Amino acid sequence: MDWNNRSHRINRLKEKENFRAVIMPLSYWGAGFGILAFLWEGIVKIDGGLCHPTVLVPAAFFVALPFPLLFYRLLRGHFSKRLFA
Repeated sequence: MDWNNRSHRINRLKEKENFRAVIMPLSYWGAGFGILAFLWEGIVKIDGGLCHPTVLVPAAFFVALPFPLLFYRLLRGHFSKRLFA
């Protein structure tokens, strides 16, 4: 990214705001549902049932989803002090 180009910075600010307002809250909700699914499977396992991969695999995906998104935001410069209009 060209930090000296104002239009590039403005586009990156718009991208940062979209991630902050829409994508990250959705990923946090997904992580919460993934944790609930893990807890539910734990309760089922304690009760003597079987763990189903059809629940465990999506739960693991949703729990881990915020971490690659945060890494992507870090690589895109969303947390940079130089990102201003």
